[in-house]
Amino acid sequence: MRKSKKQPEGIKNILGNVLGTIEKKGPGKKEKISNAWQKTAGEKAARHSRPTGLRRKVLAIEVDSSTWFYELSTKKRELLRELKKELKECKIDDIRFRMGDIV
Repeated sequence: MRKSKKQPEGIKNILGNVLGTIEKKGPGKKEKISNAWQKTAGEKAARHSRPTGLRRKVLAIEVDSSTWFYELSTKKRELLRELKKELKECKIDDIRFRMGDIV
């Protein structure tokens, strides 16, 4: 019995399927967190800070100066409340700030 030769699928079809799947899923978790942080913290604060990870419901935020560290720390409760509204699916219970380089 002879096996039928199947033609390979074209790259156009493969890419179309992959891109369609990505579009359905929407932006990734990291991108959602980053966008929510920029919206919640505000443009000026977002230029001096960035989310670096979410682990055990704690969002880590890297800050580029002690001034911004203090400023964001004083607004921690408000920021957390707003982030919880923006990121319901991420389950954030706390924010931790740390000094670092913002690139």
